[in-house]
Amino acid sequence: MGLENHKIVDLAENQLRTSICLFFVGDLVSSITLAGAADVLLSQLVEKHGKENFTAFVLKSEDDPNKTIPQIGKEINDMFHINSLKHMDSKEDSVVTINLREAAVGAILKALPNYNILRGKDQDFIQSFLLWIQKNLDPKVYNVNCDPNFEIQKKS
Repeated sequence: MGLENHKIVDLAENQLRTSICLFFVGDLVSSITLAGAADVLLSQLVEKHGKENFTAFVLKSEDDPNKTIPQIGKEINDMFHINSLKHMDSKEDSVVTINLREAAVGAILKALPNYNILRGKDQDFIQSFLLWIQKNLDPKVYNVNCDPNFEIQKKS
């Protein structure tokens, strides 16, 4: 068996595709972990192409001028438990309190914008996930149509 060259974008795409497939079959922990791994590669590739990655975009909407891209990235990863499922940050913790489905959706949605910048969103696995979101998530709570002016509707 010889060594082969692989484009990082192809490897990241494979991780994201597998993450979405695992999401659909219910392996949510693996889905979160793979989406997080794909996002790291995709984020760096977007930057390498001189474009703004998803985390940098989120940073622009923050009110705190002292926050940095790494801080925002960690906050997002913590919100979706991406790092807590890959690393045992605290030697004392042996339990993670998490809504696996919401975290998996969030982890995939974090990677998608970066993937879309590099490869678009016409691939079948992307379209399948976006269709699932539109059919299964509350459009008052989630931006299921990817509207850049979306605001969560407040309960009356």
